[in-house]
Amino acid sequence: MKRTLISLMIFVAMTMPLASIACNWETGEREQLVILTWDREPVTEWIVEHGVMKAVELPNGVNLGVEIDYPEQEKMQELSAKARHVPEMVKISLFDLSGDTPKQLTYTYGGTNSLQGYGARGGADRVDLLGDPGIELTLLKPVCLAKEG
Repeated sequence: MKRTLISLMIFVAMTMPLASIACNWETGEREQLVILTWDREPVTEWIVEHGVMKAVELPNGVNLGVEIDYPEQEKMQELSAKARHVPEMVKISLFDLSGDTPKQLTYTYGGTNSLQGYGARGGADRVDLLGDPGIELTLLKPVCLAKEG
C-alpha cells in the first residue's frame, strides 16, 4: 500500500505543470500543494494559504469550501504523547457554501503528504453531500533543496 501511494504521488508530481511543484523557486520555501479530484477526475489544484478557504464548484453542483490550516497545538501534543515520531500534519476542514454562510461539514487531520478521501461511503470522513465516490485530496509538501555551488 505504501509503495502504491508513493508511486501515485510521484506520478501526480511528474504530470503537473512546473509552476505547481510547490517549492518556491525564489526562496526555497516549502509550499503545501493540494490536488482535488472528483470521481477520479482532476477538478483543481492550488498552493495553500493556511487558514484561507478555497471555494470549489464540483461537477455534481456542490459548492464546496476547503480550508487547510495548521493543527491546534493541543492536537500535536496529543499525537506526540502517543508516538515518538509525529508526521507533519495539517487540519482539513470542508464547508458547504450553498447558503448565506459557510456550514462546516467536517474536519480531519492528515499528513502534509497524504491522500484524503471524503464521500458518501467514507474515507477520511463520511460526507453524504459529496456523493459517491466523492472527492479525494492529494496533499503534497516537498522538501526543497538549495542548489550547491
